[in-house]
Amino acid sequence: MDSGGDSVWVIGDVHGQMPMLEALLGALPRGEHDTTVFLGDYIDRGPDSAGVVRRALAEYDAAPERTVLLWGNHEDMAASHFKISAPSGYAYDPFDWFRNGGIACLESFGLDRPELFSAPCPPDMSRLFALLRTFWRSPDPVLAAYTFVHAGVPVGQTPEAARPDLLLWIRDEFLNYRDPSGRIVVHVHTPFQEVRVLPDKIGIDTGAAYGGVLSALQLPVRRVYQADAAGRVTDFFLPETSAP
Repeated sequence: MDSGGDSVWVIGDVHGQMPMLEALLGALPRGEHDTTVFLGDYIDRGPDSAGVVRRALAEYDAAPERTVLLWGNHEDMAASHFKISAPSGYAYDPFDWFRNGGIACLESFGLDRPELFSAPCPPDMSRLFALLRTFWRSPDPVLAAYTFVHAGVPVGQTPEAARPDLLLWIRDEFLNYRDPSGRIVVHVHTPFQEVRVLPDKIGIDTGAAYGGVLSALQLPVRRVYQADAAGRVTDFFLPETSAP
């Protein structure tokens, strides 16, 4: 099952689905020199955001040079709630995060509802925020075409030049337009029933938070592994696409 070379393993939106994450990570045939990239949205909606945050931190502690942790829009909302610097710089309504799963997140850290507004940021979340990046590219020339980001990259812009909030929140103006540059953006944020493969983008949010499966993508071989709510893991290769 090994690809014969170093791989990058890309993990989709987990959203507190700890059993799915454990099943998925346990099934991936990762080599000692492989890199694992989490595309953000570790928290909210699911029952065990705390477990997912701690698992992501454990991955980083075991291999800090080969573990990439990206911001998601849900981490952006959470950091803003705790007055911690976040990429978007948005001044969210105080209830924005709670309406989008923040209550379930804080309860998973052992906080009761009367504490939700006044409690400080749980230490594990605070540590996670300090490790997050807005995007990543592999230094491996075999993977030079790929850009890894939570929501997407505006067409015609580099992630370095794009507004950070767009990297976390963009939808239609990224999803519905083709990028002729040759770049392939691997993203999540917008759930689809199946992995969405286009010449210029691969979307691996398969709705783990909404009854779907949690997906991981192995590159450069383009193999997908998926875990369902029962802990069953399946795998398949993505179809080939033409150049952008």
